Amino acid sequence: MRSPSQRRHMVSARRASPSSGASSASAGRLIELGRIVNTHGIRGEVRVLPHNRDSAAVLGCETLVLTRSDGASEARRVVASRRHKQFALLQFDGVSSRAAAEALVGCAVSVRRDQLPPAGPAAVYHVDLIGCSVRTTAGALLGAVQEMIVTGSNDVCVVRGAGREYLVPLIADVVAALDLDARTITVHPLPGLLEA
Repeated sequence: MRSPSQRRHMVSARRASPSSGASSASAGRLIELGRIVNTHGIRGEVRVLPHNRDSAAVLGCETLVLTRSDGASEARRVVASRRHKQFALLQFDGVSSRAAAEALVGCAVSVRRDQLPPAGPAAVYHVDLIGCSVRTTAGALLGAVQEMIVTGSNDVCVVRGAGREYLVPLIADVVAALDLDARTITVHPLPGLLEA
């Protein structure tokens, strides 16, 4: 979950102000939730290491898309799921032995964006923030959200534009408005936020 670009935008984040939901552009996009890192037991269960260890999204899906390192993908029906320590243990339809499960180790585990549960009134998925334009309350365009950083206290948007980079924390004191339909985030820059 700590690699710099691909995984950080796939977890849920707190939202400072309400917005209506996922954009239609991201609805069918595949969102990687984790990777199969090992087998578990002898009956075909696999261990999935979620990118967001606090999320139960991978446990609530009836169908997941498994993508191998060569890019080949297949949808698999989940017949059983449970949490075990930091892992999600999944049993897929047609996988009933350790040997069959071993063939899945290394696969990325993804869902379509529209299969994820609603983010809730105080949350937003990172994938929905990527590409949003960011402006100050005074109207200055800072750039667009390129990636997300997950910290212990709050998540941070990495905003790039006009040769500059800004780290914008997702906190109510900074985010004045968030409109996912319009793909815009309006921020109230605290002292030092826009300094080079």
